[in-house]
This record gives sequence, C-alpha cells and structure tokens, in this order.
Amino acid sequence: MKLGFIGTGAISDAVIRGLLTSDYPVSEIIVSRRSAHISAKLATDFDRVRVENDNQAIIDQSDMIFLAVLPQIAGDVLSTLRVPDDKQIVSLIATIPLADLKLWLGTNAQCDRAIPLPPVEHHACVTAVYPGSPDVMALFEKLGGAVAAETIGAFDGYATGSALMATYFTVLESAAQWMVKQGSDYADARRYLAALFSGLAGNTDKSPDQSFADLYEGHVTAGGLNEQVAQTFIREKGTDALHTALDEVFARIKASSSS
Repeated sequence: MKLGFIGTGAISDAVIRGLLTSDYPVSEIIVSRRSAHISAKLATDFDRVRVENDNQAIIDQSDMIFLAVLPQIAGDVLSTLRVPDDKQIVSLIATIPLADLKLWLGTNAQCDRAIPLPPVEHHACVTAVYPGSPDVMALFEKLGGAVAAETIGAFDGYATGSALMATYFTVLESAAQWMVKQGSDYADARRYLAALFSGLAGNTDKSPDQSFADLYEGHVTAGGLNEQVAQTFIREKGTDALHTALDEVFARIKASSSS
C-alpha cells in the first residue's frame, strides 16, 4: 500500500508517525513539500517517507490519498488535480462536503472524511470516519481505533466533540491555579492533576460497557466531596454552558458545510 498526503501539517505528521510506528502494511508514504519543515523532518526520520513537489504526481503514485490542506484554499488547490476513480480518497479537511471534493477533483473515487486528532501519533485516539469505508476504517484502527458515522449529522457531532480539547486543558489549568492559591507549587499541582485525569481516562477505557453516568456513580459517595463539586458544577450552569458551546460549534460547522 502506498499512501499520499497533499498538505503536510501537524495532523498529517501525527497520522504518518502513528502509521509508521504501527504494523500497518505501508510500503511508502509520499508527502507534499508544504509544510517544508514537517515534510523534511518526516523524510529524515523515516526511510519510507518521500517528499514530492508535484501534487498530481502524489496522486498518480498512491493507492490512498489524504487531503489535508486548509479549507480556505482547498478549492484552489484541488481543482487543479485529477483523481482516477480506482483510488481511495481520505479528506482531513474540516467542513468541506464530499460532493465538493469530488467535483473539484473530477472523480467518482471512493471518498471518506476523517477527524484524526494529535494522539493518533501514539495510537491513542479514536478517529471518526464518514461514511466508513473498510480500508479507511482498518487504517485508523491501527492508530487507536475508528468509529464510523452513519450520517453526516453524526459525523459533524464527532467534529463538534473534538472541539473539547482546549476546554479539557482549561479545566486543568483553572484547577491548578486554584491549588497554587492554596499553597501548592504549580509543577506539583500540574503533575497531580495530570495523573488524576490520566487515571480516570484509563479506568474509562477499561470499562467500555459502562456509561459515563454509571462511572459517575462509581466515583461519588452520598454527601461526599466529589458529589459536591459535581452538583455545584451543575447548579452553576456548567452543563448548560457546555451544551450551549457545543450547539454553537455544531451550527458553525453546519453553516460552513453549506456555504
């Protein structure tokens, strides 16, 4: 299997590094020069990575082509290219519908959209895929797992969920700063909270048949400290604020997809 990447940014870098440190059967990965510092480092680090200046040459030499250019320039970049119908396309471009991609590329090739996140580099993140072609699902399974969205609405929901990354770090930073005010050293507070949340994530992974609500019940006692913080969060409209933020992001994604 030969893979091609048009657009070599941070996410392409994470996907490529994850694949080349897994047992995924890839003979060569051909990457576009941009971004030059990322493509050059990949070619230095891995014998199976080759940098190519010509995007059409990447397509012609690859079995599966990943599209990873910025949404703002996608039309200009892709409309100059042509993809044979026997290729597999995987778009990592946010908000751009499959119909637009196929029109720009002049193709009826199988095309999927995917939302890999940075932890795929360490095989530690589940990737949402739409509609979920077998070959694409198999590839992302090697990077931590894959979930196929049955509808574009479900896929956009996963895209919205991916916007929680910064909120996660905001919660941790806020808690760490609060602990510093009580006398903790910041480095110690960071270490403590990182280990706490990492442990919770590990427990969650080991309990796939339990809902988050079930796990909540397993981590509180009636009248206890964890219950108090959770109930205060709800009382102070924390869950309402979260739903409002997700609704707004979902609406933004929908508006971008239809524009």
